[in-house]
Amino acid sequence: VGSEMCIRDSNTGDDKRAFKAYKKALDYNPNNILVLNNYAYYMSLEGRELERALEMSYIAMSAEPNNASYVDTYAWILHLLGRNDEAKRYMRQALTLSSQRDASLLCHYADILWALGERFMAETYWQKAVERGYDKQEMESHIAEIKANTKQ
Repeated sequence: VGSEMCIRDSNTGDDKRAFKAYKKALDYNPNNILVLNNYAYYMSLEGRELERALEMSYIAMSAEPNNASYVDTYAWILHLLGRNDEAKRYMRQALTLSSQRDASLLCHYADILWALGERFMAETYWQKAVERGYDKQEMESHIAEIKANTKQ
């Protein structure tokens, strides 16, 4: 499932330091919603402790329910956990909050739609992501990877 991510951060080998820094920040202030959201998303990129990431993300999203980024993180983690119906509902909310301007949110939504078997709509939203600035070659590679990993 981890290969189905639209946002791909380059791995600099600093994963242990990053996790340690996030943990330290939460030890200092366990209610820092920005850290909770970013740590949860980072965990999702690594496919680590997704249930814990979901809990952290939920706290951030609940504190700022109109923050499209926080709603996106929550929806994305739901998707990674295979809870795609819920993920779709939250991702639609994130898209509404962002007025569909954020390419990464459009890509996340497309991935969720694909997982739900809504192939045509997934293709439509991947195209919208490219129109909103997502790198076309990266998107083509992403789509090819998802299709290769999809059971027909």
